Amino acid sequence: MTASPAPTTQLDLGGITLTYVPDGEFRAEPGIAYPHGHEDVLTDGLDVLDDDGMLVLSVGAILVTTHDRRVLIDTGIGDRTIPLVRPGADRDAFMRGGMLLENLRALGVRPEDVDAVLLTHLHADHVGWIGDESAGTAPTFPNAEYWVSDDEWEAWADGDGADAVGPRPHELALIATRRRALTDGCEPVDGVVAVATAGHTPGHVAFAVRGSSGRALVVGDALHCPAEVLHPDLVWVGDHDPAGAVATRRAITERVGDGAEVLVGPHFPDAVFRRYRPTVAVPLTELAP
Repeated sequence: MTASPAPTTQLDLGGITLTYVPDGEFRAEPGIAYPHGHEDVLTDGLDVLDDDGMLVLSVGAILVTTHDRRVLIDTGIGDRTIPLVRPGADRDAFMRGGMLLENLRALGVRPEDVDAVLLTHLHADHVGWIGDESAGTAPTFPNAEYWVSDDEWEAWADGDGADAVGPRPHELALIATRRRALTDGCEPVDGVVAVATAGHTPGHVAFAVRGSSGRALVVGDALHCPAEVLHPDLVWVGDHDPAGAVATRRAITERVGDGAEVLVGPHFPDAVFRRYRPTVAVPLTELAP
C-alpha cells in the first residue's frame, strides 16, 4: 500500500474533540531524513513511502473544540512550497501547503473563531498561517493569543528568516504582539496540558488532552513518522539535539505503550490518530471497538 497525506479526521474524547485539519504534504528522501540508517525500519510493516520511495508526511493543524472554545495546535506551512534540495538527491523533495483555511471553513470555523494558537515549536511548517507576509502585521487569526515556550521563543526570536525551515520575520513579529509562555504542566486551555518534549527543537512542547471518555497526546515533531514509534532511536536530520530527541521519543513510547492514550502524530501519513502497542502502531480507525 502506498502512503498518502492524512485526510480531515475527528477524534471525540468526550466534551473535547480533536480534528486533524490538513494543510498540505511533505515528501522527503528517506536517506536524508534519517541519515544514520533507515533501510529496514521504513519497510518494517509500515506504509510510509510513496510509489517513488519517498517518505510521505502529512502537514496540517489540530483543531481542539470544546463547548465554548476553538483552539489550533500549530498552523501548517501556509500557502507556499519549500523545496528541500540536497546534494546527491535525484527526487523531488518539498514541503507544500495552502489548504488549511479552506478545510477549516468546511468545518464551519472562520479565522476569527479561533481563540488561541498553541505552538509545539516554530519550524516553518507549524507557523505558516500565523499571518500573510504581504499584509504586514495583519494576523490570520485576529482574536487568537499565541502560546509558545520561552526556550523555543529565545532560540528563534533574533532570527532574520534566512533559515528556510524556521519562522519568517513577520511571523515572529505577529507572535510577539500577543505571546504567552508555555511551561511544562501548564493548562492553556481546559483539558489541554503542555508537556515538555525538547530535542527536536530547544523548546518543543507536546500537548496532553483529556476528555470525559478518552485521552490523547499531540506530539508535534517529537515523532515525525510511525517508524519513530517502533524505533525511537532513529534520528531525524533536523533534530536540534539528537540525543535529547531520542530520549524524548523513548519517553513518549513508554508513556503511550499501554494503548490507553491515543497518539496524535500530525505528520503521520494516512492517519494521524493511532494507538500504540509495543510491536505495532496502527491507525485508530483500524482498531476493533
